Amino acid sequence: MEIFKDLIGNEDIKKTLGSAILKGEFSHAYIIEGPYGSGKHTIARLASAAIMCQNTDTLPCKKCNLCQKILNDNCTDVRFYNAFKIDEVRKIKEAIYESATECDYQVFVLNDAHKMNPQAQNALLLSLEEPPKNVIFFLLCQDANMLLETIRSRAQILRTKPLTKEQIISYIKRNTDYSAPDSTLEEIVISSYGSLGYALDMLNPEKSQALLDSRASTEKFVISMLNLDTGVGNLLSSMFSWQRERVKELLSSSLVVLRDLAVIKKSKNAPLCFYTSQEQAKEIASKYSLKKILDLIDAINEGLYNLGFNASIAGTLTSILASCN
Repeated sequence: MEIFKDLIGNEDIKKTLGSAILKGEFSHAYIIEGPYGSGKHTIARLASAAIMCQNTDTLPCKKCNLCQKILNDNCTDVRFYNAFKIDEVRKIKEAIYESATECDYQVFVLNDAHKMNPQAQNALLLSLEEPPKNVIFFLLCQDANMLLETIRSRAQILRTKPLTKEQIISYIKRNTDYSAPDSTLEEIVISSYGSLGYALDMLNPEKSQALLDSRASTEKFVISMLNLDTGVGNLLSSMFSWQRERVKELLSSSLVVLRDLAVIKKSKNAPLCFYTSQEQAKEIASKYSLKKILDLIDAINEGLYNLGFNASIAGTLTSILASCN
């Protein structure tokens, strides 16, 4: 029997959770951790539908009444909560003792569970320790370590993994009407760092153009700093009035560019995180020594550290420039 047929990647989760559902031995509580857009909500919905589905060929079948309701968020027995505060957790604790109306189980999905304060987590603890029969919890979070150990010890932890560039591009071409050039799509996808959700969000023309502009600005900054060309002083001066977070974002993105240039000098087939073309990365990297690239990486890292302690933007950028001379 096939299970989670439409889930992209995450083969470990397919195997672990799928096998448990097929055997009827699934846990009463799961923690699904991973970055934004990594498929946590999709996994929770598919698992909920698979548990309720009566099809004998594939789970979930996506055709029966319960599958369609659950996958379209229309099932009264599969509920999503933002349980960040103790009052919200108390509502969940009351709801778990209600009888299921459509399904054999009640499923409670807690979004961004890592944002729950300690009081809310402790209030949830008893429900995880002694849940009523036929109640299942899915706690979705970016990092399970942000949850209390007592919470983690009472749930099985499943970790999502980044998707490959090829998997994301294939999904977008099969499931959307996105019509921009392949080069634009590749820039969006490589910027997603394996997050399908982020890539899909960036397909919006305004967002994709903002992303492309940001990438171009980042590369311009890096090349200007490496070249120490005549316009670099004016470029930095224009940044003195930026908001601190914007400067930190540019510097952090610059480290990704420099990382690519450094690794491509050591290995011509190194996987890249910023550039979509190895040939382009090789051509740019060939113009600079590895020492120059690494020195700029060190200077930017120090600048980011200082900005974290409220160092002035002008002073930080000037210091980075001075270290390049």
